[in-house]
Amino acid sequence: MPKRQLSGDITQNENIDVLGSALNGDMVMKITPTAVNRAATSAAWTRDVKIEIVDSNGIKHGWLTQDFTTTLSIADTSTAGTASITSTTLSLVNGEAVVVVSGDAQDWLATETDTLTIGNLTVNGYTVTGGTSVQTFV
Repeated sequence: MPKRQLSGDITQNENIDVLGSALNGDMVMKITPTAVNRAATSAAWTRDVKIEIVDSNGIKHGWLTQDFTTTLSIADTSTAGTASITSTTLSLVNGEAVVVVSGDAQDWLATETDTLTIGNLTVNGYTVTGGTSVQTFV
């Protein structure tokens, strides 16, 4: 049977495979970036963190559209600035989400950090381990 291209970048066979992998708990959280550097600043800033749920072959679980409440948190080590996110809910659509982290217009000094933490998710009775994305000012 020939592979039929579906919307996005996976074929029908890959879509069936990824659904099968989900039934077996083969789900991993991919966070991009996990670490990033930014020049010290006193200007307001934003950064995007992409979160995807993929299988062990790196194929995105495009079937997964769900809100996970109180899953996101933000922290920083700045003496003057404050990092923030708009919501603690992670809203996955077609297996992915983008979280915008913002910092206010204060002094963000070298070695200070902001850390977005994504908690563990429960999907179909399986735990998908969360992680972090850390920005360090240099």
